[in-house]
Amino acid sequence: MQNENNKPGALKALQILHRALLSGQILFAGVAFYLHYSGNFTASLKASDKLLQVIAIVFSFGGFFIGASLFKKKMQQLKESSPTLEMKLAAYRSAAIIQWALLEGPVLFALICFMLVGNYAFLALGVVFILLFGISAPNKTKMMLLLQLSEEEVNLL
Repeated sequence: MQNENNKPGALKALQILHRALLSGQILFAGVAFYLHYSGNFTASLKASDKLLQVIAIVFSFGGFFIGASLFKKKMQQLKESSPTLEMKLAAYRSAAIIQWALLEGPVLFALICFMLVGNYAFLALGVVFILLFGISAPNKTKMMLLLQLSEEEVNLL
């Protein structure tokens, strides 16, 4: 019962992409922590700590709220129209990737700031946003509810 227009495993592909992005963030956080903790990387911008804290917080929460807003807006547009399953999946994929990018950018910025300044607050901010990124993982139930899929369409995922 495969739809020729629908690529099999659309959900699986999104899950793999999400896990790869999440794994990269976790790996980078681990490397940053190890380099700082072991003393192999010296914090060279300690004087800019306060400024970078403000920038990181604004960037992080801005990315989070803009990403969530764009995602909701895209899902609302889907509810108002009646696209095909393929169009729904493409819209969900693009909205999810935009949301993930707007979450991953602040994570990487916070982790780089941690390396440059050595302040563990940046690492904590990065970890919090890694957790938020992890929560945004795609799954069948979430896609079914957001895209208002029928049982037949869910089976095609």
